[in-house]
Amino acid sequence: MKELKHFVLDDFVPYKLVLTAERVSSRLAELYSSEFGITRPEWRLIAAIGHKEQVIARELAALSSMDKVKVSRALQGMEDKGLIVRTPMPEDHRAALVSLTEAGLSLYQRMVPRVQEWESSLIDCLSASEYRDLISGLDRLLKRLNEM
Repeated sequence: MKELKHFVLDDFVPYKLVLTAERVSSRLAELYSSEFGITRPEWRLIAAIGHKEQVIARELAALSSMDKVKVSRALQGMEDKGLIVRTPMPEDHRAALVSLTEAGLSLYQRMVPRVQEWESSLIDCLSASEYRDLISGLDRLLKRLNEM
């Protein structure tokens, strides 16, 4: 039987990435909920729609890295809260164009500076070169994953 190398979960890069992502996501979710009254999926969609202004609903799963069911539920919640409007596409009534309402846009404009401030407080422990290396390394890992 082949001998296994010593394995330490805390040193395993995929585990560290998941652990970091989950902690960041959970802490940000606390901010979304307490300060803005929205959920993590709603934030992702507000950010995606706000960045593009209008998005075809079926594209939101890819843009937000969420499954279609979660996107659909979040969109319904956002519509119920008056944050988005869905407009049927003239050429395909099964498809809808999603855009932020005035209330949704106002929320987006209040949230973006706040999450950027939160991000700054997270990364202020890194030097400028460490930050550049982190972003570069993450970009390379994402590219590698797309190639695998």
